[in-house]
Amino acid sequence: MFYMLIGLLAAFGAFAIYRDWTRWHDVFHPTIYCVPQLMFLYVAFPLYGLATDEFEFVSRAGYWDQLADFQFIAGVMCIALICGIWWGDRKGVATPGTIVEHDAKAIFIVAVLFGILGSVSWIVGIVNVGGFDAAYGRAYGGGWDDSGYVREAAQFGFVAAPLLVLSRRKGGMHLQHWLLVFIFLLPLLVQGFLGARRGPTFLAITGLAASYILTFRPRIPFWLASAAALLIGTLLLWLVANRGAIYLGSEQPLDSPVSRMLENWSGNEYLFSSAIVRYVNEVGEPFYGMRIFAHMTARVVPSAIWPTKYADVLGRLGLDIDLTQEAGIPVDRIALVTGWKVAIGAAPGLVGDFWMEFGIFAPLAAFALGMLYGRLWRRSRSDPRLQPAYAMFAALSIYILTQTIEAWMFRALLFGIPAIVALRLLARRREDTRVPNQIWYGHSLMQPGRARHCE
Repeated sequence: MFYMLIGLLAAFGAFAIYRDWTRWHDVFHPTIYCVPQLMFLYVAFPLYGLATDEFEFVSRAGYWDQLADFQFIAGVMCIALICGIWWGDRKGVATPGTIVEHDAKAIFIVAVLFGILGSVSWIVGIVNVGGFDAAYGRAYGGGWDDSGYVREAAQFGFVAAPLLVLSRRKGGMHLQHWLLVFIFLLPLLVQGFLGARRGPTFLAITGLAASYILTFRPRIPFWLASAAALLIGTLLLWLVANRGAIYLGSEQPLDSPVSRMLENWSGNEYLFSSAIVRYVNEVGEPFYGMRIFAHMTARVVPSAIWPTKYADVLGRLGLDIDLTQEAGIPVDRIALVTGWKVAIGAAPGLVGDFWMEFGIFAPLAAFALGMLYGRLWRRSRSDPRLQPAYAMFAALSIYILTQTIEAWMFRALLFGIPAIVALRLLARRREDTRVPNQIWYGHSLMQPGRARHCE
């Protein structure tokens, strides 16, 4: 039964990719970058685990019956997400947005401001720990600041890059513009490669690629997109596998295979998710959105202003969890059900975190998430003001699919809202837009006759 469910999910995922690639030929259609991540987590991961150590894997998952039950839930949620994407990317009635030349200059200035803010915040964090050597002279290193906003602001280059690329939509990217993009993304690249972190690495690479492709619409062959995805995935796994040896002055060999990460049973996302599902199904205690509400409510207020914010919010809502540990997931209580405890810092991924939060309504939440991505993708094709935000959402998919709702939502709000607000304030719609050289059309594949009609 388990292997049949694995096969059905793999077949549906392959069909989804084939369907949307042949239909859209868009590397950054949500199906094209979401489904491979889902297939890795809920098809490749369990198959590799069973092939490596079947007894260990099955015993941690609760043996074959419970393993099949979890795989069924994972399949339903993955299919719900894909169907949500298909529902959201349907053709809707929307007026293409325009950006005039004057706005391009303003967008460039805003991009530079975000880039400077990110670089300054990153430098502040490094200075706080004693300099660059102190920050990255240890495994899993980096800067630090007591303010979470300063720590996250160090990644504002992730906002600056797509804005800068959009501002060059008409004139094209030149060497000086690429240098600026590199400088703005440097905090993420250093944190990703010297700090051995998957998130910043994926954000920098994918965010920039999405920004360029969405803005200039080059034709990307499927084989090239597939090869790039495979290389990026391998890089991320390699960073995790060699995390303990990556730092300034390290003399340790960087030869740990990517399979080392896959064989970390206590930190395995698939097993963590299955443990959560077993716990919720046996105890019947999903949070129905209250954990995320508590986390987001408390997190937006700086700790310097409200030092006891997490305890106060949890007390008010009557939640017996610790939001400062494992995103509020009660790992100790889960261990009482499963007989083993997950590793510190492990993430449950889409299925586990959604089931923890919404219980049997998790497939509906997954459908809504897919619909959000599908709708945002569809609108970004005609409205360039949404392209930077969508590029960021595409890169942030790694957080919602492989980590937690909170990790994705906070960054989506912190990075996405400033980009959308800035562009909506700067973009100027005109009733009469019949001067051709003043307008950029949101979709380069738009037919000329249709473009004239939209004018």
